[in-house]
Amino acid sequence: METSSANSPFNGARATDSPSKQLTPFSCVVCHKRKVKCDRQEPCSNCAKASVECVYQAPPPRRKRGLEPNSNAPQERAKSLKRNAEPSGSTAASQRPSAGEERADPEKSGSGRMIMKDGNSIYLASHPWTSVSNVLPNASDVLRDVSDTGSDNFAQDVDDEYAILSPSTRRKVIAELHPTPLHIFKLWQAFLENVNPLTKIIHVPTLQQQILEAMSDLPRASKELEALMFAIYCIALVSMEQGDVEKSFGESKKALLSKYRKGAQLAFKNAALLRTSSLTVLQAFMLYLLCMREFSDPHTIWTLCGIATRIAQRIGVHRDGSNHGLSVFETEMRRRVWFQLIIIDATSAQFCGVASSSPSTSIDVKPPMNANDSDLDPRMTEPACEKQGPTEMIFVLARSGLGQGLRRLSAGDAGGDGSWANLSSPSMSLQEKDKIIDELEEFMESRFLRYCDKSIPLHMVTRLMARASVHYTRLMAHHPRQYQDQNVRISRAEKDMIFESALEMTKYTDHAQNNPVVRRFSWHTVNHMPWDAIIFMLSELRHRTDPEEKSTVWQLIGNVYSQHILETGKRDSTPLHLAIESLIIKAWRAYIGECNLKRRTPTPCPTIVASLLAKAPNIPDPQPAERSIEYERDAEPHVHPSHEFSASHFDPETERFDFMMGDSPVDWNEWDKLLNQFQSSLVDDATYLP
Repeated sequence: METSSANSPFNGARATDSPSKQLTPFSCVVCHKRKVKCDRQEPCSNCAKASVECVYQAPPPRRKRGLEPNSNAPQERAKSLKRNAEPSGSTAASQRPSAGEERADPEKSGSGRMIMKDGNSIYLASHPWTSVSNVLPNASDVLRDVSDTGSDNFAQDVDDEYAILSPSTRRKVIAELHPTPLHIFKLWQAFLENVNPLTKIIHVPTLQQQILEAMSDLPRASKELEALMFAIYCIALVSMEQGDVEKSFGESKKALLSKYRKGAQLAFKNAALLRTSSLTVLQAFMLYLLCMREFSDPHTIWTLCGIATRIAQRIGVHRDGSNHGLSVFETEMRRRVWFQLIIIDATSAQFCGVASSSPSTSIDVKPPMNANDSDLDPRMTEPACEKQGPTEMIFVLARSGLGQGLRRLSAGDAGGDGSWANLSSPSMSLQEKDKIIDELEEFMESRFLRYCDKSIPLHMVTRLMARASVHYTRLMAHHPRQYQDQNVRISRAEKDMIFESALEMTKYTDHAQNNPVVRRFSWHTVNHMPWDAIIFMLSELRHRTDPEEKSTVWQLIGNVYSQHILETGKRDSTPLHLAIESLIIKAWRAYIGECNLKRRTPTPCPTIVASLLAKAPNIPDPQPAERSIEYERDAEPHVHPSHEFSASHFDPETERFDFMMGDSPVDWNEWDKLLNQFQSSLVDDATYLP
């Protein structure tokens, strides 16, 4: 029965169509790939509006009259489409990319294809897309956002969960959320001093010029640059001390961070984060992920790192640009972005207690060069000469070197992914682990540490990070948790080595937290607490015999844990904090009892320990609290009210922390549970992806 056009669900059908002609029940290739509703016309309205070829692959079109029943109609149609897409007189010269478009040499790039235009890019690896892209007029047809087609179908088709992450239907003007030009300059300087040396994912000379130009007319700034500017505002604020923020901007750090977080979220929506082809937007999102550690939980950050990785793969950052016709400058910046993204992902995975993603075999990115920003220029045609000594890249390259060492240490573990957790796997012997760690330490010493000047902040933080990481590597390789049977007796020599590694790691953490030379990088170091080292030292302290060593341990724990409480005092107590503080109290009581028994004068009680003792019921304060020398210049450490304890927290009869009581071996499985719970408990009520 014939349906009138007025009642037809396809009101967009052309009036010239015959009544007997049926529209295909399948979407065309382009609409299917873009996930938009297709009206199934030939061409469909979306393809017609975008001026692209509209191709239907299934079902095959009806056979034309005179066509043999066994004729290969789909292949003939595809050939016809390809012929129609080619201009008459097509030659090899006609296949050259249009102005501003770069295409890869197929002999070097394999089956994948990189398309770039106007600073945007997309990497096409699957056969259907590479086939379709060959019949598109130019790169903009592949790079164009769905929103550019003018279709409203996209917003109608997405579900509620995706809508939270989808771009705005229209661009929101957020110029009023920008700081004043003077404040933009101050935040930019804070970023250059505190953040950029540890990340190196932007080219300072180029971006600085872009920011200066944007400051003169913020409403006309591109949406990509605007996202990067707001991300810089946020991470710059995170890197600054509260007092410095109030002095420079006349507002609290919390209020400004809330304002610029809102601006960043709107900017990411304007820039269509999930569908972006812009390296600039990816750079902005990576900086925003770093600043999220100030107010978010590691599990959320790790999940969002997955989104960042997918964006990077979408635009081909995981493939080395030298094989895909990219410029020398673009290739180098993409290498920096990819290697920093690997670090962010691995670090966030470590904080979550999960394994980081194994590198894919399709990744062929070469390491970034050991070169300064001044050695790079967007107009350069030859690679910069790599330097032998230290450069601005020293911290980033040192961290990458450590990552390579971790991958070697996990090579003996089936499915090893280069994470710290693999170090405690028994699949590799301790002798093999120590050999690789010795080689890693020698590599770090010869390649980086011997060049470090302690008076230069970047060199100093590199030295502290590298030395602490090597000790942590050795600690994890020999850690007691590798023994499945907790009753296994570890030799005294082995325990001494583990204790020494824990002690040295904690010393470097103390230096990183309190050394004024590297104070500007505390936004980074505060996220790396040596929990394993502290737990092991406290549990083993009762078996140590050197009074000076015990005094050193208590001073270090007082300094490091006090600083941690100062930095995170606004967060509620977690099971890990309660267990650590219970262990501190237990170990301090045992220490004082030993000193009284042997008639020795104990070390002055650290302020944080005295605070915990004061809150522990029915326990007399063994001695007056004395402030450590390292804190004479700072305010007295404050324990947030949320850290007050009831009697049950320290009652030896309680079952909550009974794995720490008595003389039985430490149950590292229980500590691991608390460490994971701690990372899961840092949730902020405003943590949402923009």
